[in-house]
Amino acid sequence: MMKTWNEYWFRPAPYFDLCFVRIIAVITQLKILTSMSEWYVGRAQLDDSYWNPIVVQLFLNLPAGWGLRPSLEFLDVVYYVACVAGVLSLVGLMTNLSLLVFTLSCTYLISFIYSFGDFHHQEAVLVIAMGALALSPSGRVLSIDALLRRPRAAGFTRETSEFAGWPLKLIGWFFVLMYLSAFYSKIVHGGWDWPNGYTLQYYLIRDGMKHGSDLGLWLSQFHVLVLLLQYFTILFQGTFALAMLFPRTRWFFVPVGFCLHLGIQLTLSAGFYAWMAMYAVFVPWTAVFERLLGFARGRTETGTPSARATTVAPLPRA
Repeated sequence: MMKTWNEYWFRPAPYFDLCFVRIIAVITQLKILTSMSEWYVGRAQLDDSYWNPIVVQLFLNLPAGWGLRPSLEFLDVVYYVACVAGVLSLVGLMTNLSLLVFTLSCTYLISFIYSFGDFHHQEAVLVIAMGALALSPSGRVLSIDALLRRPRAAGFTRETSEFAGWPLKLIGWFFVLMYLSAFYSKIVHGGWDWPNGYTLQYYLIRDGMKHGSDLGLWLSQFHVLVLLLQYFTILFQGTFALAMLFPRTRWFFVPVGFCLHLGIQLTLSAGFYAWMAMYAVFVPWTAVFERLLGFARGRTETGTPSARATTVAPLPRA
């Protein structure tokens, strides 16, 4: 069993896939970070009666005191540290250390925001993803570290490592857990009365009017279609584990899941940018870039005048 376990998690995988996901994850987190300042500034101005620190915030504050409420000045320092560490993580300078600092500082800010009773569920996957990337060789290529170490191997490479695949698989299984949690919540708390069409119609109308979504209001008119969408959502969330167990099914689950979250954004204005970005872990980026590079080389070789001028018909055999 241990051999099978190790062969699954530590099967050689391309560095390029891992490092490309690092870039996508950091860009997404930096985008979220730009809007995070107004959130923690607003929370910092609330009265102490609203302060109810979650467990992560308590542990991160432990060196200074259990239950300590950080000041706005300290939060500003953490925010600027996160910005600097994020940029260093993006360009791949001291990649692992930068990613670790970036992960911890973002976790600190998010846990502070969540310590006032308002929870959301899109940030966790990105923070956990960056934590996994910080513990992996995610700066092996596509980084300044790689450029300083081996200039010729800093860009696209097919080089593999037994430590390059486990972070992507970990994030993939985290998606499975998130979807199973949503599936369980709907079935246990809402029961099979939840997918009645009217539930989603209500939210389409409410959020459509609140956020000015014409698409959401238009979709809310069709009860049968909304009913089918609710059943499809439950089916999708309950079976997403197949994407990890049988990789060929990703051709279905990945584009469908991406479009599902995009549709939620367009109709309900519920941002799932982090989830959509982290769908990158399911894409074989090395194979994609090999195809693109091969296509580009083919166009160059067959499209230049010199190549056309030297192309002659073969001589007939004697």
